[in-house]
Amino acid sequence: MFDIGWTELLVIASVAIIVVGPKDLPRMLRTLGQTMGKMRRMSREFQSTFNDALREAEQQADIADMKKQVEDVANFNPLGDLKKSIEEDATKATGKSKDAEPSEKAEAEPPKAEVEAPTKPAETTSNAPVAEATAKSDSKPATEDVKA
Repeated sequence: MFDIGWTELLVIASVAIIVVGPKDLPRMLRTLGQTMGKMRRMSREFQSTFNDALREAEQQADIADMKKQVEDVANFNPLGDLKKSIEEDATKATGKSKDAEPSEKAEAEPPKAEVEAPTKPAETTSNAPVAEATAKSDSKPATEDVKA
């Protein structure tokens, strides 16, 4: 810690014996030990108080986070969220803003979904002449089919 060697300790002890005297040296060392003990206790107390305050602050932060999560769950409205997302999709599709008047929203047509005709198995196979014949027969008027 202080990097004091044996020679430095010997010099300090000899100076203490000369200055304080051999008679009062044990009392001085006892007082020094008690003072060091008090300083260590105060240091530990300060550190424990600081750690307690830190833990309390962390707990309060955790409590605030939990409270916010509970409030978010309490405000959960799946139907409202679904309606809101549908309205947003409808306004995006029609090109109108959210702030449009209710009469405009009522008049607006819902977006038309493009529906592809399902592919027929006949078209995907090698029966192409059959598919062409059915396509031609669909385009002819009904009166011509009856005559033939």
